[in-house]
Amino acid sequence: MLIRQETGPDFPQIYEFVKTAFQTAFVSGGTEQDYVNKIRSGGNYIPELSLVMIDDSDDGGAGSTTGKEAGGKIIGHIMLSKIAIHGVSSMPKNMFEILLLAPVAIDADCRNKGLGSDLVKESLKRAKSEGYAAVILVGDPHYYERFGFVSAAKSGIKNKQNIPDENVLILELVSGILEGISGTVDFD
Repeated sequence: MLIRQETGPDFPQIYEFVKTAFQTAFVSGGTEQDYVNKIRSGGNYIPELSLVMIDDSDDGGAGSTTGKEAGGKIIGHIMLSKIAIHGVSSMPKNMFEILLLAPVAIDADCRNKGLGSDLVKESLKRAKSEGYAAVILVGDPHYYERFGFVSAAKSGIKNKQNIPDENVLILELVSGILEGISGTVDFD
């Protein structure tokens, strides 16, 4: 398996991959592939933190998602993009910039093999090395707690969409960075 930054030639394949992956996902809104494009077209896109996982044992034949040039089939995709906690009076412009982890997609045939965990760990490692302080997401607490994510509400962070507190999770990449930080995140 190879994890690398997504590139422009990957975009059409990623769109189809994410669409297909979420058709069999435990939770899906059905528009995750469009959300990926929305992130890329906005000012919060971070190319270095938008990753694909490639099965580099694939020969790139007719069944390949990406073809020979890319060296294998896309079996995973993850994005980290910029988002802000608003209403933080101690910060300039009353905002504290963090990262949003969304979406994460794994090929249906590759699930429950630890590949999603590998992709999440690699994205968090890269985010920390790029100097980012914290990551927020909407997801299953039972899955994401293994990476150190905790309820954002416990840190005084709410969300504009009124998503249940137990599903909005945050992780400090810099220990103690969220002390004294409270406010609201807008996921739209």
